[in-house]
Amino acid sequence: MDHSLTASQLHALEKTERIASAFSLLGASFIILTFVLSSDFRKPVNRLIFYASWGNLFANAATLISQSGVKAGRESALCQFQAFIIQMFFIADALWNLAMAINVYLNVFKKYNAQQLKALEWRYHLLCYGTPFIIALVFCFVETQGRGKMYGPAQLWCWISSDWAFMRIALFYAPAWYDPF
Repeated sequence: MDHSLTASQLHALEKTERIASAFSLLGASFIILTFVLSSDFRKPVNRLIFYASWGNLFANAATLISQSGVKAGRESALCQFQAFIIQMFFIADALWNLAMAINVYLNVFKKYNAQQLKALEWRYHLLCYGTPFIIALVFCFVETQGRGKMYGPAQLWCWISSDWAFMRIALFYAPAWYDPF
């Protein structure tokens, strides 16, 4: 059974993706500006949302590229860049959600105060941006004769290519589904 999309379907998805990405960019930008311009919003949970919003900004810029990376070709700098950004910042987004959940848990059940929570933020940065950066960077250099580069076309954008689909499960979907709580 052929599961490929028609040119018309791809065009409709690309248009929808770009519109949704543009709205997401506006939303993340609004969060960042609100945080920067108003001291009333600089509370522990809002700081984590602020940090996560930077990742959302980059992720949505990558999805705004949409099919342009795929059309440029697997070997193109645009495709490789888009794949790196998507791999890094989609995971970072999920990890920032985990960090926010940890903060809520620590505040509600362990009675952490604002200073104790703030002291954890450097660890959150390492976890949420450092870990995905290392994974995404390593993927830039993974290539085999049989499968080619790990990053390449993945239907709507460049990401982990279809030839490496098992890696999507192992290093993207499985960690997102894992719930340590």
